[in-house]
Amino acid sequence: MGYMLSKESSFRKDTYVKTKEQQEEISIKVSKFIAKIIATPPLKLKMIGIYHGIYERFFGPWGRVTGSYADNLSMSTSDVDIILDNFSVNSSPEIAINNSCPMELVIFTDDDDIPSGCCWLRAYQRDAFKGKYVPSVSTSFPFVRVNGLTKQVTDAEWNLVDTKGYKCLSCQNLNEQRAKNGLTSYPFINRFLPHWIPHGPAFKQTYFGIFDVDIVDTFSCKTLPPVLLKWANRTRKTWPLQSTIEEALEQGCHVISLPSKISSDEFTEVEFRLGYGAMEKLLTESLNDCQKQCYILLKITLKEYIEPQFPEEDIVSSYVMKMLIFWMSEETDSDTWRPECLLDCLDMCLGRLFDWIESGYCPNFFIPEYNLFRTKLTSIHSNKFTCLMREIVDLKWKVLLHCKTMQWLNLYI
Repeated sequence: MGYMLSKESSFRKDTYVKTKEQQEEISIKVSKFIAKIIATPPLKLKMIGIYHGIYERFFGPWGRVTGSYADNLSMSTSDVDIILDNFSVNSSPEIAINNSCPMELVIFTDDDDIPSGCCWLRAYQRDAFKGKYVPSVSTSFPFVRVNGLTKQVTDAEWNLVDTKGYKCLSCQNLNEQRAKNGLTSYPFINRFLPHWIPHGPAFKQTYFGIFDVDIVDTFSCKTLPPVLLKWANRTRKTWPLQSTIEEALEQGCHVISLPSKISSDEFTEVEFRLGYGAMEKLLTESLNDCQKQCYILLKITLKEYIEPQFPEEDIVSSYVMKMLIFWMSEETDSDTWRPECLLDCLDMCLGRLFDWIESGYCPNFFIPEYNLFRTKLTSIHSNKFTCLMREIVDLKWKVLLHCKTMQWLNLYI
């Protein structure tokens, strides 16, 4: 478990200094260790597989696994994150023109009152005379629920709210209905499921006492809105390849019923968040082994050194570490990321993380205007947290010596 360094331990860190050749040897040892040892326990994988089969058999499509399991970079403490995309939206009303549905929801981001990384869902209805979709005047959006067991169809509706001359879907009403209905919307089925805890748009459950599952019911969008196209055209070194970028742009996105927490009360009710887990998965798969292993080391540092000292606060997340690896991979040459340079790469990433924390700005990789720290500035700029991050930057990769998983490194120091 991590701990705050005393003056004595801070002084002793100078004894860790090694020659470049010795550090390269240690880097290779760490690389081999991460490749062979850090993995999800087989029993946990088996239980997740059983859960997968049960869910798909009785409750419908499995949906899309996101996060560490989707990236094949899970640790023993990782949760299973699942996105269920049972409903769809469009990125523009023109794209919806060939759809036979009488009403459609369209992503809208071009307004100063919409925080970066978020959107509103405007409702459009088909005009039979004009042959196109026009802004809806309805107060509700109809949809159907399908029982995965009986296939029974139930009519339902979500509230629409007047927002700057348009009818927009109420995020608040959507979440209230999901929380009331439960995970499957059928009380009889829910009684036989492990206890679930509504948390924003997600349902958290613990299965077999071995792993946690976070399930988020989202809207899928097959095409990307303009705000998610800009990242593909910026200047970069060698990663990702152009072919990877083109494939990523075909993955579409998700819309999640989770407001930004920074909007005025007037617009919070209709605010949704954009999700791009499929693009993240593709980019993570395209990382080389050294980049992936550096990501694992960052997560170890977070889970075993930073978080134990701030157990009640969610200041820096694994998602921030993923964004960090994406940015550093894009800004550096591929030759930088080699097994013998793994610890140097970790030092580089820790330095950039400290810069982000010092400035209070962590740019999202796909939407740089979206500051991932925007709701955590008070905690980030606290003296205790800043002091801890300065110690980590001072220690550099030797912070791993204070992490339980990496204590074997002391044998080589």
